[in-house]
Amino acid sequence: MPVSAKSADSTNDTDTNRGGAKVPPLMWAFAAVLALGTGVGGFIVGENYGYDRAVDALAAGELPEKENSVPVTEIPKDAKPGTDFAEPEASEEAALIHGPGSEITSRQDISNSARRDPNDPFAVGAVDAPVVIAEFTDWECPFCIRHANETEPELIKEYVDTGYVRIEWNDMPINGDAAQAAARAGRAAAEQGKFADYKKAYFEEAVQVEGHPGYGIEDFVRFAEAAGVPDIDKFREDAESDKYDDAIAEALDYAQGLGITGTPGFIVNDEFIGGALPVEDFRKVINAELQKTTS
Repeated sequence: MPVSAKSADSTNDTDTNRGGAKVPPLMWAFAAVLALGTGVGGFIVGENYGYDRAVDALAAGELPEKENSVPVTEIPKDAKPGTDFAEPEASEEAALIHGPGSEITSRQDISNSARRDPNDPFAVGAVDAPVVIAEFTDWECPFCIRHANETEPELIKEYVDTGYVRIEWNDMPINGDAAQAAARAGRAAAEQGKFADYKKAYFEEAVQVEGHPGYGIEDFVRFAEAAGVPDIDKFREDAESDKYDDAIAEALDYAQGLGITGTPGFIVNDEFIGGALPVEDFRKVINAELQKTTS
């Protein structure tokens, strides 16, 4: 049975969230429009386990393609990659980053989900990449784990390392206390500049678990050690504290304000992909977005 996402009680607009402007409640009204925006037929998933629904609907041809859309099978030759691979500086402030790059008030503003903050510890790829994927993920979600191990490495190799795509993580902990605890640990690793390495260590082990991993603090410490987090005592203290709770709650509120109710979800510039779809489906959307930059 799917676990319903619970809204955060409040949203705090501060400089710390790096452009964490509120997403108005009216976003719920056009969530369905956003859901039909993607050329691969992605949709806002109404439950945690969106993968099977997305793949089944796609295979059955039940989800509409955009009119006159022609799949772009390769990176357009005139697409220009980004070149600014700035390394973020580790800090407590950076570990509290969340939300969109600027205010989102309508479907036309959905590309504002890209933060493009050079000091964002939850991002990989060039700050000036032509395509940004805003990823909404729960550490406890089996399909998020599948995506992290099967699809994301291909995307990083083909698009991120070459400057065409930037991926920005957004916490969306909807699977209870274990998901909240894992989100705190992820931010504790980010505070010491080791988020990407920690994430890799976590998901590479989590994929071997059937269902939800249900990890605890000793597991988090083990992943931090594998990731090379320099101060393990500080990591443990931060991961067990409430210092990140407001940022995590506001990140969840942001995702729900967009109408995203299941994980994983991805906004690719201004297109939505729902579920842990195969890499081929991401290529279609990414290449189409790159094509737009050449015209």
